[in-house]
Amino acid sequence: MLAQILTEKGHAARVQGCYAEIKQNNGVFYIGYKGFAHEQQKEGHAVCIVDEQYLIDFGLGTLRKFYAEDFSHALACEIAGDNPVLGHLDLDSGATITWRTDWVSPMVKLELEHQLAAVERVLSGYYDFQKNRMAYLIKKLFAGKNIPIPNPALLVRVNAHASAQAQDKKLSELVD
Repeated sequence: MLAQILTEKGHAARVQGCYAEIKQNNGVFYIGYKGFAHEQQKEGHAVCIVDEQYLIDFGLGTLRKFYAEDFSHALACEIAGDNPVLGHLDLDSGATITWRTDWVSPMVKLELEHQLAAVERVLSGYYDFQKNRMAYLIKKLFAGKNIPIPNPALLVRVNAHASAQAQDKKLSELVD
């Protein structure tokens, strides 16, 4: 979903399969690595790559469940540029997280395809909201004030007329 929205906003965004490892002291916690999926989870992990410069990871629910309850909901860092390491980030806890591509679960592609319909439904609601936002805001502005709710199309025409009158007045003053 993030990749689609960022693409529409003019960024080159894509989903990248990977896994992540968090190292702290002598321990390693894996996200999406083979053989490390928790019960009711699928193997694999994915992040959003933006403009081939940034990595954004919103898939950190596993960390909140099995690693640290107060773990961040999302992380972002610059792309490392040294394959197979996608990115690397030092965390406030003293741990480090590294996103890697030297193994990518075949489940990532299947899961992304499976989630596509749900993503499209959510985005459809988002686009409908964006389209109707002005009308909604106008209705909200006048709601409960016993003022008739104006037709949004009429408001656009009134605003355009007022703007044209203001421009005519400025032009008239310049000519004088």
